Amino acid sequence: MTPVYKLSNAGGFTSKQKYTSMLAGNTAFSPSAFESIATVSVGGGGSSSVTFSSIPATYTHLQIRSLAQTNRSSIGRDIVNININNDTGSNYARHYLAGDGASAVAGGSASLTKGELLEVGTTAGASFGAFVVDILDYANTNKYKTVRSLGGVDVNGTVGGYGGTINLYSTLWQNTSVITSIKLAPLNGTQFNQYSHFALYGIKGAA
Repeated sequence: MTPVYKLSNAGGFTSKQKYTSMLAGNTAFSPSAFESIATVSVGGGGSSSVTFSSIPATYTHLQIRSLAQTNRSSIGRDIVNININNDTGSNYARHYLAGDGASAVAGGSASLTKGELLEVGTTAGASFGAFVVDILDYANTNKYKTVRSLGGVDVNGTVGGYGGTINLYSTLWQNTSVITSIKLAPLNGTQFNQYSHFALYGIKGAA
């Protein structure tokens, strides 16, 4: 007898998609809004930066997901910088909000030569930090580009006077060009350590 599965429609799938995904011998249904563009896993020698280049202009938004550590040796966390299309001019601005469980801080800066994503782990803290970055309307030539990121790092106490933190950053790139290249690099360390992982996804618009 063919098994019957009762599924909720929380994901908005059609009956055909739901049942096709559950029947043996068929490819499981996967939502198609996200597509993998490129991934980078840092090897044993470390890497001074990670660059995604030749990014196709066929999506509505981009997203970067990362688990990373830098070789900073004095403090348990480090900041990741972003440069877009190799632009090192004073065309970036940023705002941030961060908390460590005891207090919160906020601030902002303009006329920067690079943007800031947020904080990750370090060699000193023996930890990795995770973050998700959304790059909105990256192919729209009628507007400046907004980059927002959410993430955090836990150092199991304090290292160099600083403990773990969770962060929300927003960077503005004051340029209307299509984004074709994204470079990520540590602010204080000189490299991303082995096992750091970065994945770039394209996000499609509504069908």
